[in-house]
Amino acid sequence: MRTSHRDHRRRWTALPVVALLATAWAAETPPAAPAAAAPVVTTASVGVDAGSTLATVPTTAIGINGSVYDAALTDAAVPGLLTSAGTNVIRFPGGTESDTYDWRTNSDVVSGQRQAVDFDQYATLLARTGAQGMITVNYGTGDAAGATHSPAETGAQLAADWVRYANVTHHYGIKYWEIGNEIYGNGTYGGSWEPDRHCATGSNPANCGPAVYAQNVKAYISAMKAVDPSIVVGVVLTAPGNWPDGITSAGSPQPWNQTVLSALGNQIGFADVHWYPQNPSTVTPPGPTDAGLLGADTQIPGMVSSLRSLLSGSGADVPIMITETNSVSSNPGKQTVGIVNALHLEQDYLSWLDAGVANVDWWQIHNGIVTTGDNGPSLYGTANYGDYGVLSDATCDTANGTRVCEPAVDTPFPAYYGLRLLGQFIHPGDTLVSASSTAPLVQSFAVKKADGSLRVMLVNDDPTNSYAVNLAYSGFTPSGATPTVATLAPPGTGITTTTAGTAASQTIAPYTATVITLQPGTAHNPPSTPGTPVATTVTSGSIGLSWTASTSASGIAGYDVVEVNGATETVVASPITNAATVNGLTPSTAYTFAVYARDTAGNRSARSGTVTATTGPAASGGCKVTYQANTWPGGFTGGVTVTNTGTTAWQGWTVTFTFGGDQKITSAWNATVTQSGTKVTAVNVGYNGNVPSGASASFGFQGNWSSSSAAPTAFAANGVACTS
Repeated sequence: MRTSHRDHRRRWTALPVVALLATAWAAETPPAAPAAAAPVVTTASVGVDAGSTLATVPTTAIGINGSVYDAALTDAAVPGLLTSAGTNVIRFPGGTESDTYDWRTNSDVVSGQRQAVDFDQYATLLARTGAQGMITVNYGTGDAAGATHSPAETGAQLAADWVRYANVTHHYGIKYWEIGNEIYGNGTYGGSWEPDRHCATGSNPANCGPAVYAQNVKAYISAMKAVDPSIVVGVVLTAPGNWPDGITSAGSPQPWNQTVLSALGNQIGFADVHWYPQNPSTVTPPGPTDAGLLGADTQIPGMVSSLRSLLSGSGADVPIMITETNSVSSNPGKQTVGIVNALHLEQDYLSWLDAGVANVDWWQIHNGIVTTGDNGPSLYGTANYGDYGVLSDATCDTANGTRVCEPAVDTPFPAYYGLRLLGQFIHPGDTLVSASSTAPLVQSFAVKKADGSLRVMLVNDDPTNSYAVNLAYSGFTPSGATPTVATLAPPGTGITTTTAGTAASQTIAPYTATVITLQPGTAHNPPSTPGTPVATTVTSGSIGLSWTASTSASGIAGYDVVEVNGATETVVASPITNAATVNGLTPSTAYTFAVYARDTAGNRSARSGTVTATTGPAASGGCKVTYQANTWPGGFTGGVTVTNTGTTAWQGWTVTFTFGGDQKITSAWNATVTQSGTKVTAVNVGYNGNVPSGASASFGFQGNWSSSSAAPTAFAANGVACTS
């Protein structure tokens, strides 16, 4: 990650990036369309299921990064701008600088330079915005920083002192803390941008990989939580499918995520993940493209699924926080200051939140001008510089021999208005519901408000065509009033709000994001609050729940059982009666659940009280697995039969195993199957979870391979190793 606006490198990466296409900027008038081109209006259909539940908007949903080197961070205009954008979290002290920052002296450990903003000024910003704090403590040079103080301290002790200063001495109430920044960039895998003095010199050092990080993190967590047990401590993981996920080296004989999680398990408080979908052309020619950026967000559900499988398998069923994201991993070009990045921002945040993550933090508030990024004509717009910040810091530089300057300090770029539209669209406690579009370039999102109103966001990723969108609703009947419509359109310098169209029909122009606010046609009171659930049956892999039923004048359609992890809620069952069994759980693990009721009018009740129950130990006696494969060049099918050889019945099962080759599963039957690297996790479906002692369950899958289709090993069921 970038350390200051004088350093154009945010991070070096060697990951294979999605093949990307092209477009770019908006603080100036975009190029006019050819005179002969007539406007095209294409028809699209969007369906909204207001009775569904994807996730509840957490109190930490909308975050952003602020940095110690940002002299404009203390400007009088900043708190109001962030509050207007609905900012919930501000991360500090800023990326790579976190691993060279001595909070006590407000200086850089490596250069000795004093920083522009100290911790108390940052705490003042939190107070003025009402945002929650997130601090990245110094892992990379923490020991060196601690050694300069009297008496000398370790990096873990220095971090604990920071917790004490913040939460005990000054009562700032900083809840979220994370250990280091992108530590996998310390040279372990070749990419070397993150300072880490645990490492020997040279390429691919063997003494500072994920095992070393995990061992040191234990000391940090122990010291910090001894000061304030209420804090939530995150650890660095990699985004699935992105460099260096799945890579090994001399210092990392197993991949980063698997090594860290197997060592730390349930000691961690949240998974700290960064995601930049593109690399600049200096790393992976031809570099960013607009169509590629706007299409990249389709990767997000798969990444979340893989992360949840990894976390659950290690006993760390904790929230996921995307503490850095933007469009390009380094050397930002004109795309970052254009309407395309604003549209990407909407899809980036909402795709993560729809998938149930707890927090998304944009990189960042101010950053600085960069004139050496991708500024070619294939990208949309006319700017000749880039900037990661959502606000200008009025810096200047030279481009092609000409002096180029940003607008006045704190002038919003289009990404800021994207953030502001997002803040109008979602608020903590809202219910994210399902929305789908028939047009590949029209993205749709929807949110149900506690007052019964519904908001729909339509993002037109098409640079040329308008769309006449036909909207249909399930579980919601809109009123006949003309809806309120808020739109962010090129050049991206503001949001217009008006009344337009109908609840059933809206026209959206090229490269726009539109929020439609709809009131219910008939007032219905939400259902009564369900009773606090009670754990009725508990096994090693399942928990049965029941609760007092809700009532509603329009009738109860069903319930949503949610697993509660801090500010994050994940729907784990949707029964139509007031009882459910949650399967696929980890033995000897505590889970917290609550219940919502849904009525036939699409309203959702308040959340019930919570119940915490701990699954039983792994069943005694173990299990037996039979694996049969049918293999052909490049493809295969596999069948697994697992037999319960224990003395008690399984009320649900989770089977894990590791492929011996490079097989990739593409489809499965009789189980929900996820894969991360070579590790596979299969969870029973509703009809085959009950396996009595001596009985068996079977499932299968199809996939492909390239160099090896060696049989899988290390089968386990509900945490117990199986014979095979």
